Amino acid sequence: MADGEQIIQLDEGYAKIKQTGIDPFIRMIETKQSEFFKARQFVELYDHIFRMCIQREPYNWSQDLYDKYTESIQQYLKNTVKPALEKARQTYESAYLREWEIRYRNHTRIVFGLSKLFMYLDRFYTPSTESILILKKQGYHLFELEIFSNYSLYARDAILTAINRERDNQEQDRDLLRECVQVFVDLGYNLGVTPKLRFYEKDLQSDIVENAGEFYARCASKWLRDDSCSTYLKKCEGALNAETARVKAYLHKSTLEPLINRCFTELLEKNQEALLSKKSGIYYLLEEKQNEDLKRMYDLYVRYPKTLPAIGAMFRKQVQKEGKTIVKRSNDGKESKGQQQDEKHVLVTSLITLHRHYDTVVKQCFGHHQVFQKALKTAFESFINENDSVSRLLALYAHDVLKKGSRINVESVEKTLDHVVFLYGYIRDKDVFDHDYQQKLQERLLKRKCSSEANERAMITKLKSEAGYQWTNKLEGMFKDVGLSKDLTQTFKKAFDTEKQCGVVFNVNVCTHGFWPSTNYTSSKTPDALKQTTEQFEKFYHARYAEREIQWRMDMGEAEVLVRFNPKTEVRLSVSSYQMAFLLVFNTKKIVSFQDILDATGLKSDVTLQNHLLSLAHPKLGIMLKKPMTKTLEKNHKFQLNSNFKCRLKKITVPMYNIIRQANNPTIDPSIAIQRRCQMDAAIVRAMKTKKKMQHMELVNEVTAQLQARFKAQPGMIKKRIEHLIEQEYLERDPTARGNYRYLA
Repeated sequence: MADGEQIIQLDEGYAKIKQTGIDPFIRMIETKQSEFFKARQFVELYDHIFRMCIQREPYNWSQDLYDKYTESIQQYLKNTVKPALEKARQTYESAYLREWEIRYRNHTRIVFGLSKLFMYLDRFYTPSTESILILKKQGYHLFELEIFSNYSLYARDAILTAINRERDNQEQDRDLLRECVQVFVDLGYNLGVTPKLRFYEKDLQSDIVENAGEFYARCASKWLRDDSCSTYLKKCEGALNAETARVKAYLHKSTLEPLINRCFTELLEKNQEALLSKKSGIYYLLEEKQNEDLKRMYDLYVRYPKTLPAIGAMFRKQVQKEGKTIVKRSNDGKESKGQQQDEKHVLVTSLITLHRHYDTVVKQCFGHHQVFQKALKTAFESFINENDSVSRLLALYAHDVLKKGSRINVESVEKTLDHVVFLYGYIRDKDVFDHDYQQKLQERLLKRKCSSEANERAMITKLKSEAGYQWTNKLEGMFKDVGLSKDLTQTFKKAFDTEKQCGVVFNVNVCTHGFWPSTNYTSSKTPDALKQTTEQFEKFYHARYAEREIQWRMDMGEAEVLVRFNPKTEVRLSVSSYQMAFLLVFNTKKIVSFQDILDATGLKSDVTLQNHLLSLAHPKLGIMLKKPMTKTLEKNHKFQLNSNFKCRLKKITVPMYNIIRQANNPTIDPSIAIQRRCQMDAAIVRAMKTKKKMQHMELVNEVTAQLQARFKAQPGMIKKRIEHLIEQEYLERDPTARGNYRYLA
């Protein structure tokens, strides 16, 4: 302050500030005339305060003005705000909330205006003085002490009352509620407390969440008693949506998570078992295909993944129930009708329909969630693997879908094959399916019964994703052999015209050993009519592939034979290679015994061969006459061509009749058993070679894990293979611990 200037005394100076500044400004705010000082007035008052603060001691009034600033706000809160709130409290909730909002809004404007007027104090005095707040914080601190601590409880109760009324479908002023809630939020920010939402969370949010919990606990009890599961879920969905909308409308966004969590807990989590176990619960929804309600259930519960396993368990139980019913019904039908095979594929088509339906449920209703994928997989594995009949029937079904002239009507072959592969994935003993599928593929390829090569290759690609490369490589090799055989036959025919020189139309399939199914086969005599042709082909083949051997298989091929039954009847018969060999015997004899046929062809009698022969003598066809005419076959039974055979057709395909059936052997196919033993041996050696020394159970578990993708290895069988490998000196028992094994390099 410059020398010579007049000293401003405190009382005189503050009286001017109060009379020309503070009091008029507060009146302006209360009467809504203006929200701030006029510029000229503000500058004069600010300069007056400035001069009072820069006077030398003892006339520097900075501390006194700070106290006067505090006193003026306190007087306003006590003389104006408190009486107004007390009066409003005696009326009704909405009036109190309106007054609460007005009082905080006016206070905010007053603090803003007065802190600007006294802002010189914040430049030097408040930063350099300990234990005092800046002007703005001091103003809000006074509001907290005088108003918020005493009256926020009533505002909270009024807000809760409004929320409850809104839940009862009574319209409320959401704009007013938003402004009242904002008081709790802004106070923390204006005071700079940590956390910023301390007042809101402690004095309002916690009570809102608790109130919602109590409200929906009562609702849940009533809805659970009175409503179906579907209706209950709809009400829960509506309630959660309403609470979400309420938060967006007038509560702070941080309230959403705790509020929805509490509502979910009271409505859905606590009552989950009771709700889903109702007669109208999840089992009913699944049985009645109520997909919309199932999706609603998932959408509600997926927000809290820990609740999904319980739903998944119920879903699995329902799928298991339906699946086991299908399998049992199929087994009962077979027993009552004495059928060996499901000729109409009722079991497989029913399982595919079941899988298609529940796969759709998992994808469309349950969001393809892993919990439900696993539940579906576990359910199907439980009833598909009760025995290996499903594996065999599934392979037969795939065969009938893919073969030419199939009687199975499917909307989409590709989708049907997808479901076949899905079911294949659930099969534990995949090698049973693999064996049968490969046998059927062999039949389709060699007998030219594939309806579409593209579908065949697509199926192999799908199987590769489940079975891996090793097995499907064999299937691809079979296709490659057939393609190469076509080219090889054409080249051979150019070198040697079989039709012209031998009177035989000759086509051959050269099948690589290892790709094609291995079966026990005893070589037979080549019929005289084919000797020259086969010898010429062998020379041709060996000229190309000198190191390879050829073995002719009579059990795999087909032939067309022109048969003259009498001078007037000549018919072309489409028969198997076995049947061709049988018919050629009659070129030299009119009547032959079964033993004569065996001697002439060099074949050995078995069920398959006997059925081939008896099919020719079947009464429905009458191509051959048998004496005695029985379904059995002995070596002394006689056969001859039926000279009285009559047929209007020039060509007949001779069907195969299973006249003599093989005994139904419940044990596994011998070729599969051999393959399993080899795979167990290999797995044992791999494990021991890696670890050198292992305990018995450790080795059993390791082998089981290695082979689980192909079949379930039984511990007893693994033990036998270990004993076998000990005998073969691949392993030895540890002399000091009989339960341990050591690898012998």
